[in-house]
Amino acid sequence: MKKLRKKHIVLIIIGFLLASLLIGSSFVAYNIYMQPFGKVEEMSEKHFPYLLWHEIDQTRYPREEVHFYSGRNRLQGFIYGGANDKGLVVISHGMGGTADGYFPMIMFFVDQGWRVFAFNNTGTSGSEGRNLRGFPQSVIDLDAALHYVRKSNALKDLPVMLVGHSWGGYAVTAILNYDHDVSAVVSFSGFNNGRELFKDLGTSMVGRAFYFFNPHFWAIERLRFGRTMRLTAVDGINRAGIPVMIVHTSDDRLVSSKTTAIYAHQKRITNPYAEFIFLDIDDGSGHEFPFRSEASREYRRIANESLQKYWDKTENPSRAQWAKEFNFCKFKANELNSELMERINILFRNAK
Repeated sequence: MKKLRKKHIVLIIIGFLLASLLIGSSFVAYNIYMQPFGKVEEMSEKHFPYLLWHEIDQTRYPREEVHFYSGRNRLQGFIYGGANDKGLVVISHGMGGTADGYFPMIMFFVDQGWRVFAFNNTGTSGSEGRNLRGFPQSVIDLDAALHYVRKSNALKDLPVMLVGHSWGGYAVTAILNYDHDVSAVVSFSGFNNGRELFKDLGTSMVGRAFYFFNPHFWAIERLRFGRTMRLTAVDGINRAGIPVMIVHTSDDRLVSSKTTAIYAHQKRITNPYAEFIFLDIDDGSGHEFPFRSEASREYRRIANESLQKYWDKTENPSRAQWAKEFNFCKFKANELNSELMERINILFRNAK
Protein backbone atom coordinates (compact mmCIF):
# COMPACT_ATOMS: atom_id res chain seq x y z
CA MET A 1 0.00 0.00 0.00
CA LYS A 2 2.82 2.38 0.90
CA LYS A 3 4.64 1.53 -2.33
CA LEU A 4 1.45 2.23 -4.25
CA ARG A 5 1.04 5.60 -2.53
CA LYS A 6 4.66 6.49 -3.27
CA LYS A 7 4.11 5.53 -6.90
CA HIS A 8 1.06 7.79 -7.07
CA ILE A 9 3.00 10.66 -5.51
CA VAL A 10 5.81 10.20 -8.03
CA LEU A 11 3.33 10.18 -10.90
CA ILE A 12 1.64 13.31 -9.56
CA ILE A 13 5.00 15.08 -9.26
CA ILE A 14 5.98 14.03 -12.79
CA GLY A 15 2.61 15.16 -14.10
CA PHE A 16 2.97 18.47 -12.32
CA LEU A 17 6.46 18.99 -13.73
CA LEU A 18 5.32 18.11 -17.25
CA ALA A 19 2.34 20.44 -16.98
CA SER A 20 4.60 23.22 -15.71
CA LEU A 21 7.00 22.60 -18.58
CA LEU A 22 4.14 22.69 -21.08
CA ILE A 23 2.67 25.89 -19.64
CA GLY A 24 6.09 27.52 -19.38
CA SER A 25 7.16 26.58 -22.89
CA SER A 26 3.79 27.70 -24.25
CA PHE A 27 4.22 31.08 -22.58
CA VAL A 28 7.74 31.45 -23.99
CA ALA A 29 6.60 30.30 -27.43
CA TYR A 30 3.76 32.83 -27.47
CA ASN A 31 6.13 35.67 -26.61
CA ILE A 32 8.59 34.56 -29.28
CA TYR A 33 5.80 34.24 -31.85
CA MET A 34 4.43 37.70 -31.17
CA GLN A 35 7.74 39.57 -31.40
CA PRO A 36 7.49 40.32 -35.15
CA PHE A 37 3.81 41.24 -34.90
CA GLY A 38 3.73 44.26 -32.61
CA LYS A 39 1.41 47.21 -33.20
CA VAL A 40 2.46 49.64 -35.94
CA GLU A 41 1.93 53.34 -35.36
CA GLU A 42 0.86 55.82 -38.01
CA MET A 43 3.53 57.28 -40.25
CA SER A 44 5.13 60.53 -39.14
CA GLU A 45 8.34 62.47 -39.68
CA LYS A 46 10.27 59.72 -37.89
CA HIS A 47 9.58 57.47 -40.90
CA PHE A 48 11.93 59.61 -43.00
CA PRO A 49 12.40 59.42 -45.99
CA TYR A 50 8.89 58.12 -46.79
CA LEU A 51 6.61 60.56 -48.59
CA LEU A 52 3.71 61.58 -46.34
CA TRP A 53 0.23 62.70 -47.40
CA HIS A 54 0.62 66.27 -46.18
CA GLU A 55 3.72 66.57 -48.41
CA ILE A 56 1.87 65.90 -51.66
CA ASP A 57 -0.63 68.06 -53.55
CA GLN A 58 -3.82 67.20 -51.68
CA THR A 59 -5.95 69.20 -54.11
CA ARG A 60 -4.77 66.87 -56.86
CA TYR A 61 -4.92 63.74 -54.72
CA PRO A 62 -7.76 64.21 -52.24
CA ARG A 63 -8.84 61.18 -50.27
CA GLU A 64 -11.94 59.92 -48.54
CA GLU A 65 -11.50 58.07 -45.26
CA VAL A 66 -13.67 54.96 -44.91
CA HIS A 67 -14.04 52.21 -42.30
CA PHE A 68 -15.00 48.54 -42.30
CA TYR A 69 -14.77 45.61 -39.91
CA SER A 70 -12.40 42.67 -39.96
CA GLY A 71 -13.65 40.44 -37.17
CA ARG A 72 -14.11 42.66 -34.14
CA ASN A 73 -11.67 45.30 -35.29
CA ARG A 74 -12.68 48.44 -37.19
CA LEU A 75 -10.17 49.05 -39.97
CA GLN A 76 -9.26 52.33 -41.63
CA GLY A 77 -9.04 52.83 -45.37
CA PHE A 78 -8.69 55.64 -47.89
CA ILE A 79 -10.20 56.11 -51.34
CA TYR A 80 -8.24 58.17 -53.87
CA GLY A 81 -9.26 59.31 -57.35
CA GLY A 82 -12.95 59.35 -56.47
CA ALA A 83 -13.92 60.60 -59.95
CA ASN A 84 -11.96 57.89 -61.80
CA ASP A 85 -13.93 55.01 -63.29
CA LYS A 86 -11.35 52.87 -65.13
CA GLY A 87 -11.29 50.38 -62.27
CA LEU A 88 -10.34 49.97 -58.61
CA VAL A 89 -6.78 49.22 -57.48
CA VAL A 90 -6.73 47.78 -53.95
CA ILE A 91 -3.35 48.06 -52.22
CA SER A 92 -2.34 45.69 -49.41
CA HIS A 93 0.65 47.00 -47.45
CA GLY A 94 3.69 45.24 -46.05
CA MET A 95 4.23 44.23 -42.43
CA GLY A 96 5.61 47.06 -40.33
CA GLY A 97 4.40 49.60 -42.88
CA THR A 98 1.09 51.35 -43.41
CA ALA A 99 -1.17 52.30 -46.29
CA ASP A 100 0.50 55.73 -46.21
CA GLY A 101 3.80 54.20 -47.29
CA TYR A 102 2.70 53.85 -50.91
CA PHE A 103 1.89 57.40 -52.02
CA PRO A 104 4.10 57.34 -55.15
CA MET A 105 2.22 54.24 -56.33
CA ILE A 106 -1.14 55.68 -55.33
CA MET A 107 -0.41 58.88 -57.27
CA PHE A 108 0.68 56.89 -60.32
CA PHE A 109 -2.53 54.87 -60.47
CA VAL A 110 -4.72 57.93 -59.89
CA ASP A 111 -2.90 59.75 -62.72
CA GLN A 112 -3.61 56.77 -65.01
CA GLY A 113 -7.35 57.01 -64.34
CA TRP A 114 -7.72 54.33 -61.63
CA ARG A 115 -9.50 54.70 -58.36
CA VAL A 116 -7.36 53.46 -55.44
CA PHE A 117 -8.37 51.85 -52.14
CA ALA A 118 -5.50 51.62 -49.63
CA PHE A 119 -6.27 50.37 -46.13
CA ASN A 120 -4.47 49.64 -42.87
CA ASN A 121 -4.45 46.09 -41.60
CA THR A 122 -5.38 45.06 -38.06
CA GLY A 123 -3.10 46.69 -35.48
CA THR A 124 -1.77 49.22 -37.97
CA SER A 125 -2.00 53.03 -37.80
CA GLY A 126 -5.66 54.12 -37.54
CA SER A 127 -7.05 50.57 -37.58
CA GLU A 128 -8.07 48.82 -34.38
CA GLY A 129 -6.21 45.86 -32.94
CA ARG A 130 -3.58 45.44 -30.23
CA ASN A 131 -1.09 43.92 -32.68
CA LEU A 132 -0.75 42.44 -36.18
CA ARG A 133 -1.69 38.93 -34.90
CA GLY A 134 0.29 36.92 -37.49
CA PHE A 135 1.05 36.37 -41.17
CA PRO A 136 -2.43 35.02 -42.10
CA GLN A 137 -4.06 38.20 -40.79
CA SER A 138 -3.23 40.06 -44.01
CA VAL A 139 -5.43 37.62 -45.95
CA ILE A 140 -8.27 37.97 -43.44
CA ASP A 141 -8.12 41.76 -43.62
CA LEU A 142 -7.98 41.80 -47.42
CA ASP A 143 -10.98 39.48 -47.48
CA ALA A 144 -12.85 41.97 -45.30
CA ALA A 145 -11.76 44.87 -47.54
CA LEU A 146 -13.04 43.13 -50.68
CA HIS A 147 -16.36 42.39 -48.99
CA TYR A 148 -16.56 46.11 -48.19
CA VAL A 149 -15.91 46.94 -51.85
CA ARG A 150 -18.73 44.71 -53.07
CA LYS A 151 -21.16 46.27 -50.58
CA SER A 152 -20.21 49.83 -51.53
CA ASN A 153 -22.49 51.49 -54.06
CA ALA A 154 -19.60 53.68 -55.18
CA LEU A 155 -17.15 50.80 -55.75
CA LYS A 156 -19.04 47.58 -56.44
CA ASP A 157 -19.31 48.02 -60.23
CA LEU A 158 -15.61 48.73 -60.79
CA PRO A 159 -13.24 45.97 -61.99
CA VAL A 160 -10.90 45.11 -59.13
CA MET A 161 -7.10 44.89 -59.40
CA LEU A 162 -4.94 43.90 -56.45
CA VAL A 163 -1.45 45.16 -55.61
CA GLY A 164 0.41 43.85 -52.58
CA HIS A 165 3.88 44.24 -51.11
CA SER A 166 5.63 41.65 -48.89
CA TRP A 167 2.94 40.70 -46.30
CA GLY A 168 0.48 42.21 -48.74
CA GLY A 169 2.20 40.44 -51.63
CA TYR A 170 1.24 37.18 -49.95
CA ALA A 171 -2.29 38.42 -49.21
CA VAL A 172 -3.17 39.43 -52.79
CA THR A 173 -2.25 35.97 -54.09
CA ALA A 174 -3.50 33.81 -51.21
CA ILE A 175 -6.87 35.62 -51.36
CA LEU A 176 -7.35 34.06 -54.79
CA ASN A 177 -8.22 30.84 -52.97
CA TYR A 178 -11.52 32.61 -52.22
CA ASP A 179 -14.29 33.55 -54.64
CA HIS A 180 -13.81 37.30 -54.96
CA ASP A 181 -14.23 38.82 -58.41
CA VAL A 182 -10.67 39.98 -59.14
CA SER A 183 -9.39 40.83 -62.63
CA ALA A 184 -5.60 40.94 -62.12
CA VAL A 185 -2.95 40.85 -59.40
CA VAL A 186 0.56 42.20 -58.85
CA SER A 187 2.66 40.88 -55.97
CA PHE A 188 5.89 42.62 -54.93
CA SER A 189 8.31 40.64 -52.71
CA GLY A 190 5.56 38.20 -51.74
CA PHE A 191 6.03 34.90 -49.90
CA ASN A 192 4.20 31.65 -50.59
CA ASN A 193 2.99 30.81 -47.08
CA GLY A 194 3.40 32.33 -43.62
CA ARG A 195 4.43 29.05 -42.00
CA GLU A 196 7.26 28.63 -44.50
CA LEU A 197 8.53 32.16 -43.91
CA PHE A 198 8.22 31.93 -40.12
CA LYS A 199 10.25 28.71 -40.15
CA ASP A 200 12.90 30.20 -42.43
CA LEU A 201 13.28 33.31 -40.28
CA GLY A 202 13.13 31.36 -37.01
CA THR A 203 15.77 28.79 -37.90
CA SER A 204 18.09 31.49 -39.22
CA MET A 205 17.85 33.27 -35.86
CA VAL A 206 17.87 30.46 -33.27
CA GLY A 207 18.86 27.37 -35.25
CA ARG A 208 17.51 23.99 -34.12
CA ALA A 209 15.91 25.49 -31.01
CA PHE A 210 13.13 26.64 -33.34
CA TYR A 211 11.88 23.06 -33.71
CA PHE A 212 11.31 22.70 -29.95
CA PHE A 213 8.78 25.53 -30.04
CA ASN A 214 7.38 24.80 -33.50
CA PRO A 215 4.42 22.68 -32.24
CA HIS A 216 3.43 25.64 -30.05
CA PHE A 217 3.70 28.03 -32.99
CA TRP A 218 1.48 25.72 -35.05
CA ALA A 219 -1.10 25.56 -32.23
CA ILE A 220 -1.12 29.35 -31.87
CA GLU A 221 -1.83 29.85 -35.57
CA ARG A 222 -4.38 27.06 -35.68
CA LEU A 223 -6.33 28.60 -32.80
CA ARG A 224 -6.09 32.11 -34.24
CA PHE A 225 -6.57 31.52 -37.94
CA GLY A 226 -8.00 28.05 -38.49
CA ARG A 227 -7.66 26.87 -42.08
CA THR A 228 -6.50 30.30 -43.25
CA MET A 229 -3.02 29.45 -41.96
CA ARG A 230 -2.70 26.78 -44.68
CA LEU A 231 -3.46 29.04 -47.64
CA THR A 232 -0.63 29.37 -50.14
CA ALA A 233 0.01 31.88 -52.87
CA VAL A 234 0.72 29.11 -55.38
CA ASP A 235 -2.68 27.47 -54.85
CA GLY A 236 -4.43 30.83 -55.17
CA ILE A 237 -2.64 31.75 -58.39
CA ASN A 238 -3.36 28.38 -59.96
CA ARG A 239 -6.98 28.39 -58.86
CA ALA A 240 -7.77 31.88 -60.14
CA GLY A 241 -6.53 31.59 -63.71
CA ILE A 242 -6.26 35.38 -64.07
CA PRO A 243 -3.25 37.57 -64.94
CA VAL A 244 -0.81 37.58 -62.01
CA MET A 245 2.53 39.41 -62.06
CA ILE A 246 5.13 38.28 -59.52
CA VAL A 247 7.94 40.79 -58.94
CA HIS A 248 10.99 39.84 -56.89
CA THR A 249 14.55 41.08 -56.47
CA SER A 250 17.94 39.42 -56.28
CA ASP A 251 18.95 41.03 -52.97
CA ASP A 252 15.78 40.37 -50.95
CA ARG A 253 17.20 39.47 -47.52
CA LEU A 254 13.86 38.81 -45.86
CA VAL A 255 11.91 36.75 -48.40
CA SER A 256 14.46 34.63 -50.22
CA SER A 257 14.06 34.24 -53.98
CA LYS A 258 15.45 30.69 -53.55
CA THR A 259 13.28 29.37 -50.71
CA THR A 260 10.22 31.21 -49.35
CA ALA A 261 9.30 33.67 -52.10
CA ILE A 262 6.46 33.04 -54.53
CA TYR A 263 9.16 33.44 -57.15
CA ALA A 264 11.00 30.43 -55.68
CA HIS A 265 7.89 28.27 -56.29
CA GLN A 266 7.33 29.32 -59.90
CA LYS A 267 7.78 25.77 -61.25
CA ARG A 268 4.66 24.76 -59.31
CA ILE A 269 2.58 27.54 -60.86
CA THR A 270 0.43 26.25 -63.72
CA ASN A 271 -1.59 29.40 -64.33
CA PRO A 272 -0.78 30.30 -67.97
CA TYR A 273 -1.41 33.99 -67.24
CA ALA A 274 1.24 34.22 -64.52
CA GLU A 275 4.40 36.17 -65.33
CA PHE A 276 7.59 36.64 -63.33
CA ILE A 277 9.82 39.69 -63.18
CA PHE A 278 13.18 39.30 -61.46
CA LEU A 279 15.05 42.54 -60.79
CA ASP A 280 18.81 42.58 -60.26
CA ILE A 281 19.29 44.89 -57.27
CA ASP A 282 22.39 44.68 -55.08
CA ASP A 283 22.11 47.49 -52.53
CA GLY A 284 20.04 45.69 -49.90
CA SER A 285 16.88 47.68 -50.58
CA GLY A 286 15.20 45.12 -52.83
CA HIS A 287 12.65 43.82 -50.35
CA GLU A 288 11.50 47.22 -49.19
CA PHE A 289 11.67 49.09 -52.50
CA PRO A 290 11.21 46.66 -55.41
CA PHE A 291 9.16 49.25 -57.30
CA ARG A 292 11.63 52.15 -56.96
CA SER A 293 13.75 53.38 -59.88
CA GLU A 294 17.49 52.90 -60.20
CA ALA A 295 17.90 56.67 -59.98
CA SER A 296 15.97 56.62 -56.71
CA ARG A 297 18.26 53.98 -55.23
CA GLU A 298 21.36 55.90 -56.32
CA TYR A 299 19.97 59.11 -54.85
CA ARG A 300 19.30 57.34 -51.54
CA ARG A 301 22.82 55.90 -51.55
CA ILE A 302 24.37 59.33 -51.95
CA ALA A 303 22.03 60.82 -49.35
CA ASN A 304 22.80 58.07 -46.83
CA GLU A 305 26.54 58.63 -47.25
CA SER A 306 26.04 62.34 -46.68
CA LEU A 307 23.84 61.70 -43.66
CA GLN A 308 26.41 59.35 -42.11
CA LYS A 309 29.21 61.91 -42.52
CA TYR A 310 26.98 64.57 -41.00
CA TRP A 311 26.11 62.27 -38.10
CA ASP A 312 29.78 61.46 -37.42
CA LYS A 313 31.01 65.07 -37.33
CA THR A 314 28.06 66.81 -35.66
CA GLU A 315 27.79 67.05 -31.89
CA ASN A 316 24.00 67.37 -31.74
CA PRO A 317 22.84 65.94 -35.07
CA SER A 318 19.38 66.68 -36.41
CA ARG A 319 18.00 64.75 -39.36
CA ALA A 320 15.80 67.72 -40.28
CA GLN A 321 18.81 70.06 -40.27
CA TRP A 322 20.81 67.64 -42.44
CA ALA A 323 17.89 67.35 -44.91
CA LYS A 324 17.75 71.13 -45.17
CA GLU A 325 21.50 71.43 -45.76
CA PHE A 326 21.54 68.55 -48.25
CA ASN A 327 18.37 69.86 -49.94
CA PHE A 328 16.92 66.36 -49.66
CA CYS A 329 14.05 65.69 -52.07
CA LYS A 330 11.56 63.01 -51.05
CA PHE A 331 10.16 62.85 -54.56
CA LYS A 332 13.58 61.87 -55.93
CA ALA A 333 14.08 59.39 -53.10
CA ASN A 334 10.74 57.71 -53.84
CA GLU A 335 10.73 57.81 -57.63
CA LEU A 336 9.07 54.75 -59.16
CA ASN A 337 10.43 52.37 -61.77
CA SER A 338 8.45 53.93 -64.62
CA GLU A 339 8.95 51.02 -67.02
CA LEU A 340 7.74 48.48 -64.47
CA MET A 341 4.76 50.60 -63.43
CA GLU A 342 3.72 51.09 -67.05
CA ARG A 343 3.82 47.30 -67.55
CA ILE A 344 1.49 46.99 -64.57
CA ASN A 345 -0.80 49.69 -65.96
CA ILE A 346 -1.03 47.83 -69.29
CA LEU A 347 -1.63 44.53 -67.47
CA PHE A 348 -4.55 46.06 -65.57
CA ARG A 349 -5.93 47.84 -68.60
CA ASN A 350 -5.99 44.62 -70.64
CA ALA A 351 -7.49 42.60 -67.79
CA LYS A 352 -10.63 44.70 -67.27
